[in-house]
Amino acid sequence: MAIFEHETILPCSPEGLFQFLIQPANVTKVSNPDLGIKFVSPPEILSHGVELEFQIVSFGQVHTLKHQIVEFESPRLVVEEQLEGPMKSWRHLHIYETSENGCRKIDRVEFDPPGGMIGFFLTEDKIVDQLEDGMFIREERVKEFIEQGVIS
Repeated sequence: MAIFEHETILPCSPEGLFQFLIQPANVTKVSNPDLGIKFVSPPEILSHGVELEFQIVSFGQVHTLKHQIVEFESPRLVVEEQLEGPMKSWRHLHIYETSENGCRKIDRVEFDPPGGMIGFFLTEDKIVDQLEDGMFIREERVKEFIEQGVIS
């Protein structure tokens, strides 16, 4: 199993960032536009047990995925797991902590890359590269929302 971890410190409260990111509409706003994330009938706000169906574009192909929120502890933790999708397994922990400069946001993704033909293209290294790019873009966009006063 591969593990990717990204940590960032943002000048906002953990509660403010948590409330912003548990809204799928806001996740779309801060996601890498190249990913083309599109939720299918999402809830307004995430909660324990919610299933999310969405599409992303990866390596020129549209993938439909379904994740479930398996842990939800407001305002500090959201854990989502893949129910359907190209990966053999995918578990994403979104952790929110107080830091002296605001909020420490930790993303920990535990995954097994796909097998078969798609596994030749979606290697662990390529997945990690996409995650790094996505986290950088998300961080920059979240900072813009903080500067605008949308996230406090």
